[in-house]
Amino acid sequence: MRRILLVVEPGLDGVFRHVEALSHFLWAKGFGVDLAYSDVRKSDRLFTLVEQVVANGGQVLNLRVGNSPGPGDVRAFISLVRFVRQRRPDVIHAHSSKAGGLARGMALVGVPGVYFYTPHAYYGMSGKSGAKTWFFNQVERFLSRFGTSINLSDGEVAFAREQLGIAATRQVLIPNPVDTNIFRPVDAAARARLKSELGLPGDAIILGSVGRLAFQKDPLTLYRAVAPVLQRDPRLHLYHLGQGELSDACRALAAELGIGHRIIRKDYLSNPSCFYQTIDAMILTSRYEGLSFAVLEALACNLPVLLSDVPGNRDFFKLGLSHCWSAPMEQPLPFTKAIETWLADRKAARPCNHRAVAETKFSQEACFGAIIHEFSAALAVRGNPFGAVTAAPVAGAVSRP
Repeated sequence: MRRILLVVEPGLDGVFRHVEALSHFLWAKGFGVDLAYSDVRKSDRLFTLVEQVVANGGQVLNLRVGNSPGPGDVRAFISLVRFVRQRRPDVIHAHSSKAGGLARGMALVGVPGVYFYTPHAYYGMSGKSGAKTWFFNQVERFLSRFGTSINLSDGEVAFAREQLGIAATRQVLIPNPVDTNIFRPVDAAARARLKSELGLPGDAIILGSVGRLAFQKDPLTLYRAVAPVLQRDPRLHLYHLGQGELSDACRALAAELGIGHRIIRKDYLSNPSCFYQTIDAMILTSRYEGLSFAVLEALACNLPVLLSDVPGNRDFFKLGLSHCWSAPMEQPLPFTKAIETWLADRKAARPCNHRAVAETKFSQEACFGAIIHEFSAALAVRGNPFGAVTAAPVAGAVSRP
């Protein structure tokens, strides 16, 4: 049995959901999975996954690190090196910048490995200037020589190539998948029942947004954009799911704008599918994305989407979506106009093609199958550096930028 070590720092939100789903896909295909994780940013689903890894014959390591550089990184790195030397995985696949740094850094101290790294949006894509951005870009540039980078979108590929100088031979483009069995639309009656559970009438119109309340997702632009429409349309509500360092700022801005009573706020849902089945459209005002899990889940639920025109989101604009509106980042007024256009369009009741696109373009079999293909191709060339026996390559679909 080939064994894959998945290394991940966040235990919630889109990066974690990717790792969680990939673990289940790997088990279904006959792979063994070990997991190095951190419980600093955690959810109940993280601990469920930890239990499942152990139940399926794998081992786990709690790195106990956050997403920013810190003194605990040294201890985590030493623990990870010991773990890898003990477990001797066929492939080491890291997710997010912290995990990518710790995992690929092992190559610098002589730990052999077939390394893969999925950044889930490079920090430098934020457009920020300054020492922190420079530092992260330099780290990404240096560590890119170890293993293969799996990019999720054309925007991520372009940034890696043009800004970080990552060689095309060390890149592969494989988008995020979505589980269309879990994320699926419901009928009007079911949606009305879900709205009533929130204390809203069945004919209420709910605009939803989900994501970490942080600079990347730019929730303050969201609040400024939706405020005028909330004030004009008493049926409209904003359902905002997520938590983060801008939580207090969001509450303060909602109070300042006088819209706090029209916003439904939840920090976390263990089962996010009910969120999408409650709302009528999804809005994302991010400054940059890898390829948003939230948007994919909205598409699978056949929801209209309103997106910032930024790297990562632009990949969706190329898909011929029937109900997709865009606005420039950090500009509330164009987003306000996009919301008003969506509301006006609802009256036409046009058929929506979003679920069909999700099923054909972003299935787990296609996207995760492509990752397995890359694993197998790398092993066919190098073999397991620790000397374990590996099986023949697995077929899959992959796009090389």
